[in-house]
Amino acid sequence: MNSATSFALRCCLFAGIFVLAGGLLLSETEYGTDILWIGILILIMSPFMGIVVAYSYLIIEKDWKWVKITTLLIVILVIFLIVSFIKI
Repeated sequence: MNSATSFALRCCLFAGIFVLAGGLLLSETEYGTDILWIGILILIMSPFMGIVVAYSYLIIEKDWKWVKITTLLIVILVIFLIVSFIKI
């Protein structure tokens, strides 16, 4: 589980850095800022991807105690993500 989680985190990290580098290269165009924001979003969402990978491994291993705890963590993260996107 740890190796899969660290692999997912590394992939998100490198993808975010790659997209940010592309956004910097295209910063003079009209889409440069949007690409930079996508790269930042990828980096922000990378811990969530690590949790999702760990969650799937916990389900496969049938470790129901930690599945419940991880489910609660995912629900809390999703609630705060939704609240942060709501504009009042």
